[in-house]
Amino acid sequence: MKKSTLVSIVSTDDPVNGPKTALDQIHASDILDNYQRILIKPNYVNGSHPSTGVTTDPRVVRGIAEYLLEHGWSSREFAVGEGGMASVNTMESFQNSGLVDEMKGLGVKLIDLNAEPHVDVPIEGGRSLKTVRVARSFVDYDCILSVPKLKVHVWSLSTLSMKNMMGGILPKGIMHDDLAQKIVDLNRAFGPELTVIDGILGCQRHELACDPIASNVIIAGEDFVATDAVGSFLMGLAPEDVLYLQLAKKAGLGENDMNKIEYVGESINKLRKRYKM
Repeated sequence: MKKSTLVSIVSTDDPVNGPKTALDQIHASDILDNYQRILIKPNYVNGSHPSTGVTTDPRVVRGIAEYLLEHGWSSREFAVGEGGMASVNTMESFQNSGLVDEMKGLGVKLIDLNAEPHVDVPIEGGRSLKTVRVARSFVDYDCILSVPKLKVHVWSLSTLSMKNMMGGILPKGIMHDDLAQKIVDLNRAFGPELTVIDGILGCQRHELACDPIASNVIIAGEDFVATDAVGSFLMGLAPEDVLYLQLAKKAGLGENDMNKIEYVGESINKLRKRYKM
C-alpha cells in the first residue's frame, strides 16, 4: 500500500505537545490502527545529553508515548528501543539522556536492541546489502515509529529517519562502505511506518560533535523518504543532492521531490535554516 506523502511541519518549542500536534495533523491515529505493536525508535547513538543536539530529546519521546496512551494504546502494546554504538551501553544512554526519568509513571518498556537476540533477515531487492542481522524487536513489532534528530552527517549529508534504522542491526560497521545504497537496502526491509523528527534543537557541523542550533520544529510523516526530504530541506540541503534520498526514490520507497510532497502546518521556506556542514 502506497504511503501518504502528507508531511506535518510544526513550529514549536514545546517538545511534549509539539509531537502530538504533528501526529494529529497527519492523522497518525488512523495510520496506527493498521498495526498491533509499536516500537518507538529514537536516536541515542551515544550517551550525549540532548542539549548537545546529538540525541533525541526524551520529552519528545514522552509526548509520543502520551499520544499513544491518549489514543487508546496500552503501554503493553508499545515500547522504546535503541541500539547505540557498539562501544556504548545503551541503557546508560537512556539514563544519561533523561529518557528513564521522562518515562517514569507511563509503564513503557525500554529495550536495548544491541543486547537482545538478533536474527538474520534477507533483503529482497537489496543491491549492496543482501541480508542483515536485526534485533528481535524489529521483527516482533509490526510498526516502527522512528524518532530521529534533525541532524547533518559528514558522509550522508543528513541523518534522519532512514539512517536511524541502523540502531536495530549488528554489526553496525557493515554500513560504512556504500552507505547511501545500504541505507536504502535496509529500509526496503525495515523502513519505519511512521516518523517524527525532533528538530526542537538541531545538529549542525557533525553528527557526534554537534554545534546545536535552535530550529524549533517537529516534522512528522508516514512516507519516510518524504519526511527525510523535508528534514533535509529545512537544514538547507537540496533533497535531490542527498544520495540516499535519490536512490530511495528510484527504488520506489517514497517521494523526495519537494513539489510532489503534500504539506500541512508551517511554511517550509519560513522555517528553513542553513546548517553548517
